[in-house]
Amino acid sequence: MSPSRLITTVVLALLSAFAHAAKVGELPAATTSGPRIAVYLDCSNSMADSLPAVEAEVRKQFPDADVFLVPAIKVWVDGAAVRGSGLMGLAHRPPVTGPRVSVDTSRMTPVGREILSRYVGNFEVGSVGAWVDILRREKRYDALVIFSDFNDPVIQARAGKGEVYVDDAAQRALPEAEIADSRTVAEKVWEDSWIGSFEAARSGKGPVLYLFSTRHPATRVLQKCADVSGGKFTLVDWLRPDGPPRPGN
Repeated sequence: MSPSRLITTVVLALLSAFAHAAKVGELPAATTSGPRIAVYLDCSNSMADSLPAVEAEVRKQFPDADVFLVPAIKVWVDGAAVRGSGLMGLAHRPPVTGPRVSVDTSRMTPVGREILSRYVGNFEVGSVGAWVDILRREKRYDALVIFSDFNDPVIQARAGKGEVYVDDAAQRALPEAEIADSRTVAEKVWEDSWIGSFEAARSGKGPVLYLFSTRHPATRVLQKCADVSGGKFTLVDWLRPDGPPRPGN
C-alpha cells in the first residue's frame, strides 16, 4: 500500500453510509487501529431541534471519533486574525446562559482530551474558526468532519472601518464575484493559510476536511478547504425534524 493517497476503507464506508453516497474520496493513511477522526458538532440554538438525531448519527457512524460539541459555526476575523486562533490556549469562561462548549471528555481519546483541555477557551470565543485554525495543523487526525446547519456567517472586520467581508447563508447561492470583498492581500492571509494547510492532505501531511449540513451550503472558505483536501460537502437535510424523508440506501 502506498504511504500516501491510500483509500481508507473504513472511513469511506462510514462516510458513504452516513451520506448515502457511493464514494466520497480518498484519505491519508490511517493508523493500524483505524482512522483518526475529529468531529465538530454545532450545538447552537438553530441546531437544537436537529441535534439529538444528528448526534446519534454521528456517534453511530463515528464511534471512535473525538466529538467536539461547540456552539455556532461562525468564523470571526478581527483585522487579519481569526478570533480564538493560534496555538496559545485561552482561559475557559463558560457563558451564564446559552449553548456551551462541551467539557465531557469521557468518550474522547487521549488526543481529544488533550486538545479540549488546552483549547476549550479558544473554541468558546472563536467557534469553528478557532477549531479549524488549530486542528488544521493537527497531524494526529486523518480527517476533520464538521456537522452544522451552516446558518452562521464568516465576518471579517477592520478596526475603525467595520466589515470588509461577509459570507452569510443568504448569499451562498450567488457567484463569488458578486460578493462584496474589500479585504487587502494581508487581510486574506488567514484564508490562504487555511487552504494551503488542507492542500497538504493530498500528500498525507494533514487532515482531510468533510462538511455535512442539515440546511445551508457551507461557507465558501470551508468549501474551498474541503475541495483542496480531497474531502467534500454533503447535504443531510433528512436529519432535521422538518426535513425530507431519509434517502434509501
